[in-house]
Amino acid sequence: MQNYTLEAAAKRQNEIQESLKSQPQNFLLPVFHAFSPAGWCNDPNGFSFFGGKCHLFFQYHPYSTQWGPMHWGHLCTSDFVRWEILEPALAPDSASDCEGCFSGTAIEFEGRHILVYTGVSKNAKGETLQNQCLSEGDGLCYKKFPHNPVISAADVPFEFQKGDFRDPKLWREDGKFYMACVLKLPDGKGALICFRSENLLDWKFVSVIDKSSGKSGMWECPDIFKLDGKDVVIFSPQEMKADFDNGLHDGNNSVYMIGILKRPEFVFEREMRTENSLDFAQIDGGIDFYAPQTCLVPDGRRIMIAWMQNWESYITPKNYLWSGMMTFPRELELKNGKLFQNPVREILSYRKNCERGVVCGTSGFIKNEFSHGDIELELFSDFENSADCKNSNEKFSLVLSRNIAGKNFSVEFTCDFVEQTLFFDRRNSVDGGGKINFRKMKLPPSSFSHEESVHGKKIYMRILIDTCSIEVFVNGGEAAFTNAFFLIPSHDISADDEISATLEMSVSRNIRAEYKVFEI
Repeated sequence: MQNYTLEAAAKRQNEIQESLKSQPQNFLLPVFHAFSPAGWCNDPNGFSFFGGKCHLFFQYHPYSTQWGPMHWGHLCTSDFVRWEILEPALAPDSASDCEGCFSGTAIEFEGRHILVYTGVSKNAKGETLQNQCLSEGDGLCYKKFPHNPVISAADVPFEFQKGDFRDPKLWREDGKFYMACVLKLPDGKGALICFRSENLLDWKFVSVIDKSSGKSGMWECPDIFKLDGKDVVIFSPQEMKADFDNGLHDGNNSVYMIGILKRPEFVFEREMRTENSLDFAQIDGGIDFYAPQTCLVPDGRRIMIAWMQNWESYITPKNYLWSGMMTFPRELELKNGKLFQNPVREILSYRKNCERGVVCGTSGFIKNEFSHGDIELELFSDFENSADCKNSNEKFSLVLSRNIAGKNFSVEFTCDFVEQTLFFDRRNSVDGGGKINFRKMKLPPSSFSHEESVHGKKIYMRILIDTCSIEVFVNGGEAAFTNAFFLIPSHDISADDEISATLEMSVSRNIRAEYKVFEI
C-alpha cells in the first residue's frame, strides 16, 4: 500500500498546477468557483473563519481524478470569489486514519485553528473502523493530536454499525465543546448523536439529537447552527426514494430541518413544513449539490457551500487533471420558516459590462463568446387567466453551447410556466452528461406571483453561469437549482482548434423576459 504523506501530496499538487498552465484545457477551469487544485475532491470540510480569512478544506485525493484515500485539501479566500491554493492540511499518515482522513469541521479557539475529522482504519479482523480525530494549526500547517482518536465506537452506549460513524460537527457554547456525529443504526437508518467535552480530549456521550423517521438510510455531513432565532439542522441523507411533489429524488439528497435543539437534553424538536407534508425540505433541487456546510463570518452572515457533484453520476471527462468543484457560496436567511439562499454579495463588485434587454415571442437573444456571467431575469406570462394556458406552450429556454473544431456540445435550462417546473438537460454535453443527465424540479406553489397587472404570472430568476456550472436562484432565493456540466472534452484538442461559445435565450410566444447580463 502506498505511503501517503503531506509532503508527497503537496508535491503532486504543485506538479498538477504546473501542468495545468501548459494544457489546452486550462481555459476550462472555473472562473469564480472553488475547485480541486489537482485530482479528485468532494465534500467541503472545515469551512470556517480564522486569521482574518475564510478557510475551506475538502475531501481530496491529489493522485488521480478518481476517489481514493482521503486527504484534506486547503483553500482560503478574503471575498468568497477568488480562492488561494494552500498546501494540503491532512494526509492519512497515522494509525488512526491510515485508510483516510474523512469529513469534518473546524473552529477557532484561543488563537488555534482546531480541525475535527473522521479517521478511518481497520482492525486486526480487517473490519473498517470510523473514529473521530483532532488536529490543530495556524492556518497554514496542522499537527494531529497525539491522543487520536478522541472519540471511538466504544464511547457510544448503544449498538450501531461500526463502519458508519463519521462527519463530526464541532462547536462551543456555555464554555464547553460539543461534537455531533452521524452513525448508522442496526436497522440501516441514520442518526445524529452528541458528545460533550471540557478540554477537547475527554468526551462524554450526551444524546441522540435526531434520527431518521424511515424515509432515508444513512445520514451524512451534518451541520447545526442558529439562524434568525431558530435552530437549523442540515444533512445529506442517503437511499432516499423519489418524491417529486415534495422535491426529493432517488439516492443522495441534501435537506434541512427547522426547530429547537432543546437544552440541556440536546434533542432536536422538528417543526412541520408549510409547503409540503414533511418536517424537512430539500435545499437544492439540481443534480449536483451534496454535503453542504456553513460558516459564520464576522459580519454575522451565515454562508453555505456544497460539493457540486453527485455520487450517482461522475461526469469529469477523461484525462482531465482535476475533478470536482464547489457551489458558489450562498448567504442564508429564514423567511416564514423557509430557507432562502442567494449568492454572496461580494460577487456584485466583480460585475461589469451590463447588457440589458427584452426577449419576447418574436425575438431572441444570442451572445457570442459567452462562457461565464451573472444573469438577472424577470419573466412574465401574457395570460390573464391561467386556464387559458393549460394547453399552450409557456416556456423560457437558455442554451449554452460550445463548438469545438466543428463539433457542438450544449446544455439547456428551461422554465415551464404551465408545469411550474425547472428543467436541466446535459445529454448533449461531453460523454452524454453521465448516468444522470437531466433533472426536473417542481417549483414551490408561491413561485409565481398573481399580481393585478397586464401579466397573469411572473417569476424572478438569477442565474450564475461559470465555465462548468449553472446555479439558478428563484424569487430572491426561495428555491435553488444547481447543475454541473462539461462542454469541451479533454482529448483531441489542441491549442490551434477553433473554439466558440454561445449563450442563447428564447421564449414561447406567450412569454416576455426582461434580462440583465453581467460579465464576471
